[in-house]
Amino acid sequence: MSKPAAQRVSLNGVVTTAVPTPWRFILMGGVGAGKTTLLRALEQKDPTTTRKTQMVDYAGWGIDTPGEFVEMGHWRRILVSVSFDAQLIVAVQDATRADSYFPPHYFMTFPQQTIGVITKTDAPQANRERATAVLRAAGVTGEIYCVSALTGCGISKLRDDLLNQNVLEKRRI
Repeated sequence: MSKPAAQRVSLNGVVTTAVPTPWRFILMGGVGAGKTTLLRALEQKDPTTTRKTQMVDYAGWGIDTPGEFVEMGHWRRILVSVSFDAQLIVAVQDATRADSYFPPHYFMTFPQQTIGVITKTDAPQANRERATAVLRAAGVTGEIYCVSALTGCGISKLRDDLLNQNVLEKRRI
């Protein structure tokens, strides 16, 4: 992945060079949705060695967020602030969860494109159709990927699309 060129910014005739920011995506989802496990699988690390995310984690190319930020309405504003550091939003929905913590049309409030990822698709009680409906109701307009971080199913396709973010930009709705 190539680095973006530094941009020249002019303010009252004074020219400065801004430091380019890395291309990043932000993972948003409820507690236990599999955000950290997914991120580790995308980074080709052992997904079984994850711990509970306690704060926003900027390590790597993905921004990992605690599930409480989605589940507790008064903390959702933190996600809005953190999203400014990302070029893409990845909404994560657990395929085994019957409900959603995303408010209706929630992702319409963000200027970035939002894609969906349905996790735990290998579980016996997984319901992909329900999870897809939950993500669409929450305002996900981009592609929805079905993955299992533990078996690796769907991970390589998602990783390839994230690495080639130009493909995602062309798929914008």
